[in-house]
Amino acid sequence: MITTVIGSLPRFDEDLEKSIKMAVDFQVKKGIDIISDGEQRTDMVSYMVDSMLGVSSTDSGHYVSDKIRPSENIEKSSKILDFLKAREYVKEKGYSNELKISVTGPVTFGFTVGMKKPGPYGNLRNLELYRDVAKIVNLIAKIIQSYGIRVQIDEPGVNAGFLAPELAEEALNIATEGLDPKLTSIHACGKLSERALRMLVRVRNVNVLSLEFAGAPNNIELLSKGFFKETSKKIGLGCMRVNVLSIEELTTQEQSLEIIKNVESLIGGGSIEYIHPNCGLRNTRLELASMILDNLVSVSKKV
Repeated sequence: MITTVIGSLPRFDEDLEKSIKMAVDFQVKKGIDIISDGEQRTDMVSYMVDSMLGVSSTDSGHYVSDKIRPSENIEKSSKILDFLKAREYVKEKGYSNELKISVTGPVTFGFTVGMKKPGPYGNLRNLELYRDVAKIVNLIAKIIQSYGIRVQIDEPGVNAGFLAPELAEEALNIATEGLDPKLTSIHACGKLSERALRMLVRVRNVNVLSLEFAGAPNNIELLSKGFFKETSKKIGLGCMRVNVLSIEELTTQEQSLEIIKNVESLIGGGSIEYIHPNCGLRNTRLELASMILDNLVSVSKKV
């Protein structure tokens, strides 16, 4: 079974370019099939700030200061520059691994910066805030896909209830407009509601929904509703916990295999695109992150 990561990994080195290269090497040596750039620069919200105007920053975080619109040099934003560094290094080393780049979704980003200060949008329920962010997410995704690279839109805010699913759907459809479905996925970690999953299944131009199942048994139960019998979308199966502080807290290979077996029994193995950890590994100790990926690859060979 194909393996991938959600995106972020622990920081490897103080030098950014070296750190990105080390992140790529780390994943390749572990045997991960679809790798990421490791998101070595910063967190998922900060990564997006220099791709747009209308968002300002202080030591306490980012906030909306004006109407949000694309920066004039979005091709030179951090997300694109780091992606290109990873892509160039993969080519330089002759690695055959596919590359997948995570882009923070409009609901998660819009709510996070609007919560500090919504600026001209007035409040967090103004859909224009999310529409404007979605247009920028779409631009970044199109630039990445122009190189034939997979894009994953990260939306933990959907499961967290930042915006009603029916409203989030509009923003996500703007973010995915014109994208290649075969190269597009959405990641939503955490416990899903039935409304949220129904909405994600409806989002256009998306082939894979990467969801959390290790530690979120409710999500497995939701699959019994038959959503994936009504759609061509596939599952990215999160089968390893990442919020762990010790070896004892790791998802065992046996537990992971049982999760995969349970999901397969509900949607069929053909509906699973790949397996991965539940979420990003940015805040996981490197030693534990390494063991998680070792276990993931071992499980993939047993399925």
